[in-house]
Amino acid sequence: MLGSGTKITHSENAKRRIERLKQVHYLVAIVLFVGTFFFCSTYDTNFHLTTMSLSHLGIYKKIGFVWNISLFIIGITLMIESFLNMNKYMPGSKLLYLFVASIVCLLLTASITMDHPIHYYFAFSYFIGYTVGIFLFGLLLMKTDFRIGFISVVIAISTLVLPMWVLMWLHSYAIPELIHTALIFVWVSVTKFDAPYKNFIKRFGL
Repeated sequence: MLGSGTKITHSENAKRRIERLKQVHYLVAIVLFVGTFFFCSTYDTNFHLTTMSLSHLGIYKKIGFVWNISLFIIGITLMIESFLNMNKYMPGSKLLYLFVASIVCLLLTASITMDHPIHYYFAFSYFIGYTVGIFLFGLLLMKTDFRIGFISVVIAISTLVLPMWVLMWLHSYAIPELIHTALIFVWVSVTKFDAPYKNFIKRFGL
């Protein structure tokens, strides 16, 4: 009986560890992205945040591979989160294909530098595809989970409007790209920790 109880305990501990890993692995990716950005942008003295795109960091010969690997890891993380979100909120939905396709474009963006014109097409496809995916996700989810659906729609609109607005004023791609990335991580955080988010907004009567 003791041996059986021990097995159950080990099984429960394994499940808890998996759940914790699901919750924190993307936080590690965020820290990695932020750390890599500051390292690469500081190391590359020719990089100017207000006049260049983040892709310039990927062609700097001494640190380009570091930036591209970081971007690739971010893409894998978003891929995992897409599967987890769809299984959690919309099991079996074909919307997953849109998320997967857009993330594949991000992985290709990380794999093919801006020295090749196709890089820009992949980057644009990711930007639009993932944004539309979040918007449709929120629109469809509002029927069953209004709070998460509504904030998803708001974030999707923000990931389109805010970067475009900044681009019009600064004519810089790097800052809009950072804004887009930050909002993507905000959305992932909201869907990951949906219960605390709902409890928070309930305090305001929403």
